[in-house]
Amino acid sequence: MRLVFSVLWFDDDEEYFDSLDLEPLEREISSWGFWPKIEKVTTPEDFSNRSPFTSYDLIVVDRNLEGYKDGQEFIANIRGNAIYTEIIFYTAGNTSDLWEAIRTKELEGIFVSSRINVLSKIEAVGLQSVRKILDLENVRGIVMAEVGELDLLLDEIIMLGTESLSEEERSSIFQRFHENAVRQSEGYAKALNAFIEEPNTGGMLALCDSDKRWQNFNRLRKIHKKLKKKKQSGNYVQEVLRPRNFLAHGKPEPHENGGYLFRYKGKEYYFDDKVSQGLRQTILKYKTTFSILIDQIKET
Repeated sequence: MRLVFSVLWFDDDEEYFDSLDLEPLEREISSWGFWPKIEKVTTPEDFSNRSPFTSYDLIVVDRNLEGYKDGQEFIANIRGNAIYTEIIFYTAGNTSDLWEAIRTKELEGIFVSSRINVLSKIEAVGLQSVRKILDLENVRGIVMAEVGELDLLLDEIIMLGTESLSEEERSSIFQRFHENAVRQSEGYAKALNAFIEEPNTGGMLALCDSDKRWQNFNRLRKIHKKLKKKKQSGNYVQEVLRPRNFLAHGKPEPHENGGYLFRYKGKEYYFDDKVSQGLRQTILKYKTTFSILIDQIKET
């Protein structure tokens, strides 16, 4: 799972969709440390085009669907195709009738809601779904994957940014990168020597880990005419790279207060659900910031 909570919502009443205020729900999902992605479809064809639905964390379906005598027939068709994503089934009528219809069709794993309460039901079921997947190993995998994406965004910023620099400015970044990397590791000497003989941005990035990539971004930020106007917010190394290193390389030990204690290079990092949520929110913040910077660099 990535840091996106994806909902597929099927209701053939477009006016109903237009009447919904989804902002509170989207804010709530964001507070969990996930980006909300709510796709609304109004025809069975549009719904079927999303098959096999593996990218969705929750499916929401109205009982009264055009072309189906009852919406539960539609749900039965979904379950018949071995689709086991959690489903909320809602109705403008009596929910007890809906429960009876579900029992008649022997449908499993279905949540029921009235139409008027469907947003709060999505929130409740969604939070339950998120908690199921946020065990320690899943969180560690999510953080690794997301930092990898942040690396790619930084790569794009640096590639785009250096293109618009003068040769002298570009050379200054290459030279400072080379000097710093040589000091950090003699093992890179051969590759670094090959790089400096014919320096280029792609070659520089190929020699970067996440920390060096961030250093190069800061070198670019100080001299690029668009980036240097932007005030740097937060501490990426402390807020993202340090936790990533503990989760990637440390060994988790159960802590007496709950959660886990990670030890790495003589230091400790306490990790629990609250820390996990904050880390996810921080990663989303940086992804948004980096994406905005890419768009700004691309502007003429």
